[in-house]
Amino acid sequence: MARVLITGASGFVGQNLVLALENRTDHEVIPLTRESSLKDFHGTQVDHIIHLAGANRPATDDGFTMDNVDYVDDILACFRPRSPSSSFHYASSSRYMRDDPYGRSKKAGEERVVQLAPQAGWSTAIWRLPNLFGKWCKPNYNSFIATFIDQAIRNEEFSINDPAASVDLLYVDDLIDLYLGALATGTSPGVQFVETFATTRTTVGEVAEMIDSFRRDSQTTLIPDVGNDLRKQLHATYLSHLDQDARVFNLNRITSDTGSFCELFKADSYGQVSVLTIEPGASRGNHFHDTKCENFHLAQGRVELIERDVRGGETLTRVVQTGQSFWTRPGWIHTLINVGDGTAVLLIWANEVFDEERPDTFRLREAREKE
Repeated sequence: MARVLITGASGFVGQNLVLALENRTDHEVIPLTRESSLKDFHGTQVDHIIHLAGANRPATDDGFTMDNVDYVDDILACFRPRSPSSSFHYASSSRYMRDDPYGRSKKAGEERVVQLAPQAGWSTAIWRLPNLFGKWCKPNYNSFIATFIDQAIRNEEFSINDPAASVDLLYVDDLIDLYLGALATGTSPGVQFVETFATTRTTVGEVAEMIDSFRRDSQTTLIPDVGNDLRKQLHATYLSHLDQDARVFNLNRITSDTGSFCELFKADSYGQVSVLTIEPGASRGNHFHDTKCENFHLAQGRVELIERDVRGGETLTRVVQTGQSFWTRPGWIHTLINVGDGTAVLLIWANEVFDEERPDTFRLREAREKE
């Protein structure tokens, strides 16, 4: 079992990394935050240091030097390598070459690590991190995505200078996997630079549009398109910023003496999911579809399924039990009768979203004339 020190443990990446180390490995984790006193740890031996602590937006430019450079000296002076394979990982930035206070401080921090860490016996890795996002990133601090999400929640305009500006994004969980992999495989002696990541290239405007779509549809039955990793990751990040009130909402439920119907989820790419209840002795359906197909799952109860080809022929009848599913067929009338003692509950998937102008749901003339 390795002993792993995490600086900046209460920060965006730090919280995610500590969570992963504590729940996905057997390592002993030492989390350091701004409230930690290094005097309590002087001379402590550890196997690995992941130095995440740093400043993005300090009150003064001196804060960049204090947090991104000088704190390296403090950590290396305090902790000792536990074995010849002990490693020191410094979280730098892809912006390390920019001529601004942040970029200059990160470059100076790298130089300090390269100079001091190997001398102290640490195998060393400099991580030049790209734009990161994910749960627990902070708006107006370490992620423009978090800022956009905060603005979307407040129904404010996005603060975009250039929507066409390209950006390379790395999801925090993917970075955590890389850190865990580095701890598992070890770091080569000397100094190595980690600056190639499986990022996704997009534009600031495209990110804003995706986040805005999540906002628009967050309290509807429309399910977001999460067909690619970036959309899925952005949606998860968006939800992580919503409080409970914003995540709970009501759906339109149609009720009658025979039962109820409620649309749950829908998307043009895969259809619609609904829930149907039928009271004892009541029947639902008695219609057919031309193209629409449905899959019914009986979650509770006992129903009789009656089917008949619209062209004529014998009527097919069978009893469906709790836990069973069945498909409807185009051109076949289907009727469901609750033959159990309690309310029957069915989940329904349809291969298309219901369209009031083209419902593709028909009753035979003879049935309509009897009503």
